[in-house]
Formats: sequence, structure tokens, C-alpha cells
Amino acid sequence: MNALHIRHLTHRYGLEDVLSNVSLDLYAGETLALVGPSGCGKSTLLHIVAGLLTPSEGKVVSGFKGLGCMFQQPRLMPWKTTVDNIALGLKALSVPAAARRRQAAALALRLGLEEDDLQKYPHELSGGMQSRVALGRALALAPDLLLLDEPFSALDIGLKLELYGLLREQAQSRGSAILMITHDLMEAVRLADRIVMMAADPGRLVREFKLALPQAVRTDSWIYQTTAELMQVEEVRVGFGLQPGNLASLTVLNEEAPHKGCRI
Repeated sequence: MNALHIRHLTHRYGLEDVLSNVSLDLYAGETLALVGPSGCGKSTLLHIVAGLLTPSEGKVVSGFKGLGCMFQQPRLMPWKTTVDNIALGLKALSVPAAARRRQAAALALRLGLEEDDLQKYPHELSGGMQSRVALGRALALAPDLLLLDEPFSALDIGLKLELYGLLREQAQSRGSAILMITHDLMEAVRLADRIVMMAADPGRLVREFKLALPQAVRTDSWIYQTTAELMQVEEVRVGFGLQPGNLASLTVLNEEAPHKGCRI
């Protein structure tokens, strides 16, 4: 079974621990959101999973065969057209030029771009269109594991909701696993099956929440209410620099886990 296993991972820059004793699992078909304040090591953890960094201690074992990444900024190649940016990973896999351009064009259209957009360069595209291209580039490889580093943080709410739907549709059609990082708790509640709260100094996992309601039937009112409830949990409030609180309605599932888990 495809899965990602992280065990006792610690990473440091110089003498400073950025991540400390991080352990978690992610399985095929799941979306796991890492939530926490700036500086808690979310991006560092994602870069380690992507193979861009080697951890100081611990291990990362992935059974996923394909990997796609979408970052905070689109990071498109300015000298390449929309089609060629989406097809970039396919070129690296030695897919013939005609085939990769055909696949990239079809994916661009499914993501809401128009025929006229396919030959445009990044500077000719709006921010939302650039985000669609970046998502297309990540999905073009049909990855078993998709890594998202706050790619929607700069977008307006309407475009966010549209891209959320496109992301969910593409992930469900393949049964891909998604590991996303965000400082937006409501975004995590909308998209994730599980949410892991992180704290800083050093970066560590402090609480896990399982969202029992399937994504497809989550209403806006449920999302708002669940986010409000989570904001009363002590670890969440402390992580975001708020006064501690509590939420008696949460049920602890597994106190023996590296970090406490509960179901919403």
C-alpha cells in the first residue's frame, strides 16, 4: 500500500533545532494538513519530504511512486508558454514533445484555462491563471503524492474555492495522497481529512484532529462552526499566540500516539 512514514525526524540549521522528533503517517487517498504559525518548520518538513533537504536525524520512507509539488508562488518559467510550463515535468520524464504538449493542453482546459491562454507567457496571465498553470504542472505527472506549500494564500476567496474544487476532483480521480501546509485553519478544515497542529521553537507536532465528515458534504456552516470549535482547543490557541482555551466536546482517540488525536 502506498504510504509515507516519517519517524523521529529532527532538522537543524547550525545549532538551532527547526524540527524536533516529528513522526507521522500519510496513506493513499488521504489529505493531511499541517497547520501552525510562521516559523514552526512547516515548509522545512515539506522540503524534506520532497527530497530537497536531508534531515539531521530520523527517517522518511515513502512508498509513493510519483511526486508533485505546488509552492507559495507559481514559480513558472518566464520564457515558456502555458503549455510548456505545464509539460515541464513530462519533458523531464522524456515524454515525446507532441504527446506532452497534447496532455498539457488537455489538462489546462480541464483546469479552466481557455484555448487562447495556451500560448501565453506567464507575464500575460493573471495571478489566478498562473496558479492554475502551477497546479496543472503538479498534476501533469499524475502524482501519487501531492505536496502543497500554501499555494492559495495570496488568492481571493472566490478563486480559492474554485481551485479547491479542481484540486479535490483531480485528487479523488487518482486516489492521490495530499500533504498540505497552511496557516489558514479554515482552509485545512475545508480540504483535509486530518489536521495536525504544529508549534514552534522548535517545530513539533502537538495535536491531531480527524474530520469525520466527508469533504463532498461539508457545508460552509459546518466549516465555519468546526473552525470556531478548533480555535477553542488549547494547543491551537497557544500555537497561534492566543490565550489558552478548551473544548470539552472533543473525544481523545489515541493518547499513546506521538501527539494526541481527536475526532471532530
